[in-house]
Amino acid sequence: MAHRSVSPARRAAQRVLVAIERDGVRFETALRREAARAGLDGRDAALLWELASGVTKRRRSLDVVIAALSRYPLRSMPAEVRTALRLGVYQLLFLDRIPVHAAVGESVELVRGSGAGSAGLVNAVLRRASDEVGALFERAAGAAGTEGLSVRSSYPPWLIDTLVAEWGDDVAQALLAQGNEVPERCLRVNTLLASAPEATAALRQDGITVAAPPAPSSPAGRCAWPQALVYEGPALERSRAFRKGWVTPQSRAAQLVSVAAAGGVPAGAAVADLCAAPGAKTTHLAALLSPRRLLAVDADPQRAGQLRATLERMRVGGAEVVVGDSTRLPDHLDGSFDVVLVDAPCSGLGTLAARPDLRWRRRPGDAERLAESQQALLSRAVRLARPGGRVTYSVCTMTRRETVDVVSAVARDTDVELDDLGAMFPALRDRRLGAALLTLPPRDGTSGFFVASLTRR
Repeated sequence: MAHRSVSPARRAAQRVLVAIERDGVRFETALRREAARAGLDGRDAALLWELASGVTKRRRSLDVVIAALSRYPLRSMPAEVRTALRLGVYQLLFLDRIPVHAAVGESVELVRGSGAGSAGLVNAVLRRASDEVGALFERAAGAAGTEGLSVRSSYPPWLIDTLVAEWGDDVAQALLAQGNEVPERCLRVNTLLASAPEATAALRQDGITVAAPPAPSSPAGRCAWPQALVYEGPALERSRAFRKGWVTPQSRAAQLVSVAAAGGVPAGAAVADLCAAPGAKTTHLAALLSPRRLLAVDADPQRAGQLRATLERMRVGGAEVVVGDSTRLPDHLDGSFDVVLVDAPCSGLGTLAARPDLRWRRRPGDAERLAESQQALLSRAVRLARPGGRVTYSVCTMTRRETVDVVSAVARDTDVELDDLGAMFPALRDRRLGAALLTLPPRDGTSGFFVASLTRR
């Protein structure tokens, strides 16, 4: 019998999934590598994203179904077989438009050559799944409490319990649901080089359409993300506007950070960005403030290389890039900066939709561990600011330990005053700390960010 051909998107999706599970590669790295390797664009690139991200996010849901259909434990199977089964079940359970014969047949072809019996195993499991998958999923998802919600939403139980404890059932379930949606595709116009109309026209030539995103109202008429545009179409990174530095991908919430940090600060300020890579916020501050001095620090040499590439692409000249621990910057820099930004490494729970593998990489103690380094970074940032200078702290997460607790501890232990960012954008005011801002993905349609600002006395 002739073998069925496998679409390049499905083949690439399996490679992404194997790289994540077997080799520990981050999702975005594996996706970028395999899309380039397969030369995918347009519909194939979109299918690759849908399959790879969907299977990664829905792993818990898929594994419960597969375990009910197979006599072999998933952990005993080669990674190629596990991922082929997950791809097949995902298409049968969540993608109605994919024909059953394609979901089953191409998944079988993915494992030919992976070992004796692999193709037969995948074929047998998926043939049964084509009839039983819906009922099996509903039965497991109907379990009481966290267990059923873990199957329905496909998150680890500890993460569900954490969100419920912090936000209550309704908000937690909305956050979980939003994390399984396709994230908004948003860009920022680099006003150092182009206007929004110029960038829009250039993008349109490459088949990318843009529109102004929604913005929360402000008493002062300020926009939370004035350079933001949402877009549809091919990959932004392949456009001429991107290569020329006119635009860069950046969520609305991430753009809010720099807007808050620069608000009311005159041009020509001295600026320090302590966790700067890959450079989106650094270049945004450069566009907003035209700083006379711009210090960009990152501890990771590879990410610092990405930072330099971003600065060069977006034509931000004169920046001082330092590779090193921001908490160990030399004392002679103390009191030197008008604006200091700490976009600290965090648990990233506000970016679950855009980072599919994050829910499986995080562990219960991460927020506590990260909060210690966040507090050290913010305390060091206060020392770098001149008297009257502004220190802005941001994290793309919502846990109290990494947000309110960090800012409150530093405000208590250092000579600073908490700025009222909530008065600037009341619709984004954090209910736990009214002077700070918080974007919530289900409410605001963008990633989740906490932003607070301190002025050094």
